[in-house]
Amino acid sequence: MPITIQAQFESAVTKANEDIFVGSYIENGITIIEFDTRKRNYKEITKTKIKWNDYYTIDIKELSTMYCPIIYRFIIAQGNYYNKIGEREFFTPKIDEVSMSQHVSKSVIRLSGYLAVNCGVSLRNIATIFTYLFLIAVTKSSIKRWLDDIGNNLPSEEELLKQMIVIKSPTECHIDGYYPLGTNNCVMVVKDEYDRILITHEANSENKEDAIKFLNKIKSLGINIIYAFSDYSKSFTGAIKEVYPNVKFQADHFHTIKNIWKHLKKAYLNFRKEIKDSINNCKPKHNQAAIEELAKELWDLRWVVLKKPCNLSAEEQSKLNLLEQKDTDGFVKGFRSIIKNIVSIFDKSDSEASAKSKLRTLRERVANADNEHYNKILRFFEENWEVATNYLKADGTNRRSSNSESGMRLLRRLEKNHDGIRSEVTRKNYIKIYQVIKYLNNSDIADFIDNPLPDG
Repeated sequence: MPITIQAQFESAVTKANEDIFVGSYIENGITIIEFDTRKRNYKEITKTKIKWNDYYTIDIKELSTMYCPIIYRFIIAQGNYYNKIGEREFFTPKIDEVSMSQHVSKSVIRLSGYLAVNCGVSLRNIATIFTYLFLIAVTKSSIKRWLDDIGNNLPSEEELLKQMIVIKSPTECHIDGYYPLGTNNCVMVVKDEYDRILITHEANSENKEDAIKFLNKIKSLGINIIYAFSDYSKSFTGAIKEVYPNVKFQADHFHTIKNIWKHLKKAYLNFRKEIKDSINNCKPKHNQAAIEELAKELWDLRWVVLKKPCNLSAEEQSKLNLLEQKDTDGFVKGFRSIIKNIVSIFDKSDSEASAKSKLRTLRERVANADNEHYNKILRFFEENWEVATNYLKADGTNRRSSNSESGMRLLRRLEKNHDGIRSEVTRKNYIKIYQVIKYLNNSDIADFIDNPLPDG
């Protein structure tokens, strides 16, 4: 048997429309909160008496955490009055904090945008959350329509970028690209030193010509770039040099290590293959069993052997020590020395001179090892030393890692959770919504659900 409990209730809608509140009641198991727009004081509009036409009601759905759904019922009528020169003017009262076109409160719109774009929740799951948790029966297509309307009504991506520049003017360009699910096109993304996604550009492929157009577009908006970051893609490095010839360029540290580690991995797996191939040629049999065990341990511990020294647990270090003892050829010990040397170049150098000193030590170790994959690491250093260690120079960049990879992760998460965003328009709308929520705190996406606001 239901019980009655009286409690205060406040929401953005009740607060914004407190002056026209009429009362509340239960109707068919739904909590109705009623407002009458005719009760509002319209003296700012007219000094004369207002006449009202026939009224009608509009029901607005609200998020409910109670047992019953919540609906705001607004009594609306068109009013008319005589202005100062005796002409009759008509008006319809404005209602704050609700969407008259979608028949939901703006809180519902805000939560939809935040869950879909910032949190990457799929539209289907959002519809389920609204239906069962907040007692609002809504469909996936309805939420998509809300987001499309908001994105289409928001200012252009160039105008939003100008607004972000006013808040914080960027001096760094972190550029990268990825291929979205369901398309063969490349989406180029630029972030800044404040970890903000500034703008995106879709092209048929990752190429220098499109990258140049993209960067020129950013340059035309008045962004003064001093530092630039990207991976080792010739499309991006070439475009950066052409558009910003005087910029200080730093190759992303993640991609630097990725290029080095692939040669280390090949060297290690090649050694393990040689051990495994020598099993059949080994005599007597008890030595063959020892080599089989060594080959198995080399495989089982491959990711441990490739780890940075500082990331090893005590248990992993103990396993490595035992593996070094079993490896009579001394490869594992030498391999770990190479890794420590490479790590020290980047993590334990406070100047370019210090890094070069450690590079000389690495050359000596590689020469003694006589390994083709180690030699490829040296060639990589020779070809990319300047851009890989620019952050160590006194007049170089102030960091070694690019922010662009985090932008890629955000977009990939959206792609995955939304089963692929195949439309360029939808993708740009999502990014614009993300920018407004995340970077332009003075803007409210719910204000764009019904009507577009002019740029600027």
